[in-house]
Amino acid sequence: MTDFDTVIITYINHFSRHSCIVDHLFTFLAQSHLLKGTVLVTIMWGVTFKDNERQSHNRERIIITSISCFVAMVLARLLALTLPFRLRPLHEKSLHFLLPYGMSPTSLEHWSSFPSDHAVLFFSLSTGLLLISRKAGIFALFYTAMFICFPRIYLGLHYPTDIIAGAVIGMTIVLLSNIYLIKSTWLQSIANWSYSKPHLFFPVFFLLTYQIADMFEDIRSLVSEVVKLFGITLPS
Repeated sequence: MTDFDTVIITYINHFSRHSCIVDHLFTFLAQSHLLKGTVLVTIMWGVTFKDNERQSHNRERIIITSISCFVAMVLARLLALTLPFRLRPLHEKSLHFLLPYGMSPTSLEHWSSFPSDHAVLFFSLSTGLLLISRKAGIFALFYTAMFICFPRIYLGLHYPTDIIAGAVIGMTIVLLSNIYLIKSTWLQSIANWSYSKPHLFFPVFFLLTYQIADMFEDIRSLVSEVVKLFGITLPS
């Protein structure tokens, strides 16, 4: 835990339990997939079907962004499993963290705080949207920072550096992907497939964006069950 984290967490925590409504609002925001990923995915679908002269180019970037979100999430989980375990602020006794109303003291107790997978995933998605539409991207970045990530700091689920590191990881993956993959032949093939066989492409695209909105929880649960079934030991 850095001094930077301590100062910010301590200051923000001063507002805890001042208002039952505010505390429960942040708790709801942190738990609601509808108000997290679904908002951004809805924007993504809108951008996908926006009819303009750059539609083909934008669709390629949408495909890259969707794949990048999956890659970013995998990397985030690998880092969380392999890096030294970091207690979340609400579990750090030295902080004397005052738990907001509505929060369970055992929330994410056995999950490492660093990096924030919320920040990784949704900043990567927002950055991809920014490369397609300035208005949509700016709104998505603002929404991610204020309505997805800030509540997690307020509730003691993450340190500011967890969020910052997650944002850097997610944004970097999307930017690099858009630089190096935009002219790849396989991307062109997928984009062409979306026009030639939309009845096949868009069901697959729906499944992928559904998982993004749901933070790949179903996939993570499936992997967890496979690990248990075969007795695979993951790094801790």
